[in-house]
Amino acid sequence: MRVPGYRSKSSPSPAETSLSEQDDLGFGNKITADSSRLIRPDGTFNIERRGQRAWTPYQDLVEMSWRKFIFLALVGYYLINMLFALLFYLCGGNSFSGLNTTDGFPLYFELLFFSIQTFTTVGYGTISPLGPIANIIATLNAFAGLLGFALTTGLLFARFAKPKAQILFSKNALLAPYREGKSFQFRIVNRRDNKIINLRAEVIMTWIELRADSNRTRRFHGMPLERSEVSMFPLNWTIVHPIDDNSPLKGLSIGDLKRIQAEFIVLIEGFDETFAQNVHANGSYSALDLVDNVRFSPMYFPNGEYTLIDLDKVNAYYSEGEEE
Repeated sequence: MRVPGYRSKSSPSPAETSLSEQDDLGFGNKITADSSRLIRPDGTFNIERRGQRAWTPYQDLVEMSWRKFIFLALVGYYLINMLFALLFYLCGGNSFSGLNTTDGFPLYFELLFFSIQTFTTVGYGTISPLGPIANIIATLNAFAGLLGFALTTGLLFARFAKPKAQILFSKNALLAPYREGKSFQFRIVNRRDNKIINLRAEVIMTWIELRADSNRTRRFHGMPLERSEVSMFPLNWTIVHPIDDNSPLKGLSIGDLKRIQAEFIVLIEGFDETFAQNVHANGSYSALDLVDNVRFSPMYFPNGEYTLIDLDKVNAYYSEGEEE
């Protein structure tokens, strides 16, 4: 059906030119809640899982942020040593030689530092266990330290070795002048100095349609690009979708796109020569992220014998009539 009030009668509505149900990217057509995005601006799915989730600590530790990973590693490090210090404390001060005190919190803190020395195999030799029970606990403490550092080393290597595209998306997508009409465009740039080749881009428009039976359904439409692939990616790439008679954006204003809750899903894929593997990046723009009748400002400039690219200008744009 036509989208009432969203386009002229002479132009086909997005629904009339939408893709088949098999091209819904796996989201289906049932997600129709108000202001519901399929993909967040950072590229993650806007999905919350409940129920019988699988417990995957390795995957979680590899994929979480560095700040959270280091925080959890430090917390785990101190918690394990606090536990062993408690076990040493229960053995009593007489089970250790070289202690400066034999009771209370001072004793516990001395044993905590002894646990850390044993855990890390530093072994200053100031304090040593006496008797079988204290020695068994010290042995388990050292064993836990070996396992802990081995696991942490493996996780650190996995995090560093994991191929991940550091592609920066412009914050806004533009409805910019283009030849005799307009275009939908956004900009991406590689934040790293590594070489990505054979970079491909795909853009899918999705929106919510009110059907004749008053039910809502989500529709999808591919957006043909002026250029969908570049062989090399040394600078920024402005990805352009010309708004012509075959475009789902033909005749729609930003206000129309807001009413039908339009979203533009971006899929980027390329080959990273550093890791010798394909890398992926996702992005998403909602109608609220669109800016009309502006152009992107230049990002790179000649600078002597080399070209300077300013990554901070990835979202810089100017209005028609203004200077760049």
